[in-house]
Amino acid sequence: MNIKETISFDGRNIDLEWVETSEIPESIKISQVTGLCVDENNGILIIKNDRGWGFPGGHPELGETPEETLRRELAEEASVEIKDSILVGYVHASDPDNDSVEGKEYAQLRFFCRPSKIDEFNGEFETSERKFVSIDSLSEYIPWISSPVAAAQTESLKKLIR
Repeated sequence: MNIKETISFDGRNIDLEWVETSEIPESIKISQVTGLCVDENNGILIIKNDRGWGFPGGHPELGETPEETLRRELAEEASVEIKDSILVGYVHASDPDNDSVEGKEYAQLRFFCRPSKIDEFNGEFETSERKFVSIDSLSEYIPWISSPVAAAQTESLKKLIR
């Protein structure tokens, strides 16, 4: 069952739906690729930027595949190289009042991955900190992690790291 909720963001109401799947959606624009990167101790990688703590990820650049975006964002934001990745699912967003680059309907992909190399963190780009934390302590860092759609993503991730 897909989980749905409506959030308010930048003065807009956005309908979100978590879709657990291993298939990249073909008919929806991909606006974001995020890494749910889990280390050998099952700690999940989080980063801190000017918006607070969250997961590393970002917008695809022109011509990039989702996997290329994932690798670039993890390297830029967290100084982490990864092994193979697995699509956990995506957030389908319906954002009718959005006039920016994402558009009015878009997908935000979530990939599970394991680090192959963790370089010294240099804090370049927009990230000021990085750390691996237990999945059960995410709510101490990320306030929105208990929302229905975010909680569903966490449950999907837990299935892969058990």
